[in-house]
Amino acid sequence: MFQQLSGLSNVSTVGGAFIRGAGGTLVTASDSDDVTRSKVSAAATISGEFLTGVTSLNMLIIDKPTTYEKIDASTNKSLASSVIVLAVKRNTNVSTPLNISLFLQVLTEYQPSVNANYFCSFYDATKLTWNEFGCTKPRYNLEFDRYECSCNHTTTFALVWLPKVPLTRNLNAQDIASLIFQSVSICCFLAIIVHAIFIRIRDPIMSLRTNDALPLISYAVTMILFVFFIALAMTVYTKETYDDEEQCFLSSSVLMFFVYFFLIFMFCVKTSVGYFNYLRFVRLFPEPSYRRLFILLVISFFISITWVAFAAGFNSNASFQITKLYPYKLCWFTRDVIYYFLTIPVGIFLLINIFIFIRVAQRILHHVRNATSPHHSYERMKQCVVILFLSCATQGIGWLLGPFLTFASEDTANVLGWFFIIFNGLEGLWVILIYLVVRSQRMDEQKRVTTVREFRKSQQSKSTSRRYKQSSREDNEQEDRSIGRETEVKHRNTDNEASRSFDDPRDIIMMGSRVDGNTLTSYC
Repeated sequence: MFQQLSGLSNVSTVGGAFIRGAGGTLVTASDSDDVTRSKVSAAATISGEFLTGVTSLNMLIIDKPTTYEKIDASTNKSLASSVIVLAVKRNTNVSTPLNISLFLQVLTEYQPSVNANYFCSFYDATKLTWNEFGCTKPRYNLEFDRYECSCNHTTTFALVWLPKVPLTRNLNAQDIASLIFQSVSICCFLAIIVHAIFIRIRDPIMSLRTNDALPLISYAVTMILFVFFIALAMTVYTKETYDDEEQCFLSSSVLMFFVYFFLIFMFCVKTSVGYFNYLRFVRLFPEPSYRRLFILLVISFFISITWVAFAAGFNSNASFQITKLYPYKLCWFTRDVIYYFLTIPVGIFLLINIFIFIRVAQRILHHVRNATSPHHSYERMKQCVVILFLSCATQGIGWLLGPFLTFASEDTANVLGWFFIIFNGLEGLWVILIYLVVRSQRMDEQKRVTTVREFRKSQQSKSTSRRYKQSSREDNEQEDRSIGRETEVKHRNTDNEASRSFDDPRDIIMMGSRVDGNTLTSYC
């Protein structure tokens, strides 16, 4: 196609377009929108404001530029579109800047068979190569299946491509430290679970009860968060990524929203546990039931799922640009929206926990000052609460540092990054400490129960012994009285029988004589 234009002093837009199978057409101000909003295979337009001093414009669109296919042998760039040749004539020697809008579609015969990077280039006749100087990076228009760019000079233009070279996988010291710290925290939590199961099998009496394990709920959620975070990092790291990729792929987006859910849920749970301890230590009466804590956890779940649903809804519209792929790092929120989806909610939870921490700390200090005697279980309960609040504070401060990494200088961002990693890595330490406190509290309670049982048993044994001795004494006395009564009765019966048997005095005398004869004793 060849088109020569003249008399451009009053023209607002000028150009040309070519549609494969239909031919070329002149682009003017009246139909520029219709042409550019159609599926043209190649087109170029210039606004009138850039045509000052231009007397004529020549445009040539080559639909099948076979002569340009092997024209560049030094850079290995391959042709992907039709070729547009532009030339202008001016009435003065003063060269004013141009802004040529180019619309180029990848032709079927030039379609790359591999992942490719596209460039809006002009042919440099001096170096005999395709060159991108003065041209913008092409932007893909999904609606019309073409690439759009602009150049600030006139020459021979085309869309060329090079095979994509994957970015180099690189884990810096902070990435490695973050993965190690989180893995260690997960291992600490698993070790606690294994130890608790072992104690339950070996000595069921000393095993933890359900109420004892409540302080570990927030740490369980944190460990699940760490698991999904590591899964997200490894998924993005193992996926081959190119320098122009910014959109998260499906699996990374799914894992990213799981991480985001457990992040919000973690802070909700920590806040719920903090509020429960506030009721327990500050309000005191009535003492909060564990049913209330369960209700708070359910509310935390629905708050988290609602917040994530809003984020996922906004992310479904690509024009909002909610998430972005950070090659070999993460799929996460963009810098423009991270304040709304992360900084604000985390800041709210952190402020609530700081207030609760101050109130509970005041109550604990008041108790320490006014307590007449120490109570080990209460002391350990206070230690448990302090550890829980410290955990929430370190997590909150760590995640609040995230947005500052986006605009801080390199050195400052490096320091803040290490703070973020260390604060998150402290979860393993907190979970070990909280488990030791809970175990100690459980052992103290069991010792008290055992002591009380032994004391009651000894008291019961002494009481039983006294009752047994008294009962034996009473039985012996009763038996003696019974024997005495029986003996007396027997004597009486014997005397009565004797009286009845010897009613005749002669019988008595004769009996006495026989006895006397034997014993040589006389009764008279």
